[in-house]
Amino acid sequence: MSGQAGGLPYVRIGFLRFLGIDFGWENQPSGVAALDWAGGTLHLAALDRLRLPGDVLRWVTAEATADTGIGIDAPIVIPNASGMRIADRLAHSHYGKYHAGAYPASRARTFWKRTTRFSSALGKMGFGHGDEWAPKSSGRFQIEVHPHAASVQLFLLDRIVKYKRGRVADRAAELNRLRALILERLPLLVPRLELTELPEIPQAGRGLKAVEDQLDALLAAYIAAHWWYWGRERNEVLGNSRLGYIIVPHRQRAKTIVLDEPNADADPIKQFEEWYALASVAGIAEPGAVALATVSSEGQPSARMVIVREADSRGFVFYTNYRSLKARELAANPRASLVFYWPELERQVRVAGEVGKTSREETERYFRTRPRGAQLSAWASWQSSVIPGRDVLERRIGKLESRYAGKDIPAPPGWGGYRLRPHTIEFWQGRANRLHDRLRYSRKASGRWIVERLAP
Repeated sequence: MSGQAGGLPYVRIGFLRFLGIDFGWENQPSGVAALDWAGGTLHLAALDRLRLPGDVLRWVTAEATADTGIGIDAPIVIPNASGMRIADRLAHSHYGKYHAGAYPASRARTFWKRTTRFSSALGKMGFGHGDEWAPKSSGRFQIEVHPHAASVQLFLLDRIVKYKRGRVADRAAELNRLRALILERLPLLVPRLELTELPEIPQAGRGLKAVEDQLDALLAAYIAAHWWYWGRERNEVLGNSRLGYIIVPHRQRAKTIVLDEPNADADPIKQFEEWYALASVAGIAEPGAVALATVSSEGQPSARMVIVREADSRGFVFYTNYRSLKARELAANPRASLVFYWPELERQVRVAGEVGKTSREETERYFRTRPRGAQLSAWASWQSSVIPGRDVLERRIGKLESRYAGKDIPAPPGWGGYRLRPHTIEFWQGRANRLHDRLRYSRKASGRWIVERLAP
């Protein structure tokens, strides 16, 4: 599946994984990393260092799914007998001012067979070159990336983080800087990479190289995800797969867009995607948090905060216990409203429509992406029921931990998803003097959307 950061996939395909390989030249080890796309957010699944190209190929075989993108930090297409590839010259031209020019690659250099053979082996596994890849497509691709150039673009730096050469103490300090940038900035970009920890930076030279390889591999995996998500819209392709190529993300800053009819997308889902992307890069802690309003059979409204985990042309998806108050009210009256509110951007999105349950397959697929503690809580809590004290829940959790020790936790039978299929979506942009902009999209019986401006 695919989509925005922070829990909102917009295009549903297979289970997505992105692999990063900092390929070791001249018989050096390779750093490897794997990222999973789950609930509209990337999560770190693996981080390692492998000795031989054969080890890396076996790792790819074990880690790859049907839909997998690979970012490789090494020249994988080298047709030129000497000199520099076009991609390398373009990298120097575009990123030399950041000290991020590419390493010149030609067949005069002894490493060329090692890297191109590795790429050819991936090709036999179904990983075609991805320089013409359509965004959010299913399948397998491989691309060449350059973490130095990517880091100055993604992190808006005026020079590279210089952790490759120099005194051990200086390299350690720069690696700590890179580690901090990854932890602090990648969760704020689109697609969002949710990270809580990374290997600590050692002070010994040999240990430094191992962590360096792993962090480069992590960046390579993220660039593959960024390329899959945005394509050429927010990435630059230097060269092509015939002459050699490098893919580098564009520099991105959050921007404010005036909400008016000429600039609004005719499709409210696409308009929502853009707003959500801006909310994600603005550093909002949980941009997918929404107020969900339901109404009982007696006409009593109630509201609570939930997290929308998916949004696409079929609707907005959230998950809950099917015995909860919201679930009972939806059973009696299957209509609801959502409100996204992003005060940092002075923006709201209001969504109203009919609600139905997601398929069991969708529920189980999402449940597998939840942290283990959240999986246990879904079993322990009969949501909205009266309990004598918190200790009841904690005892249930203890029993469940024993029951599922060393086992996968299945989705509870009384727990699952709802999809709100919108009939109206309103975008609200705060403006001076309370003359706010409000554009309302209404779905007609034909499925076509009409757009109307509302008075503030």
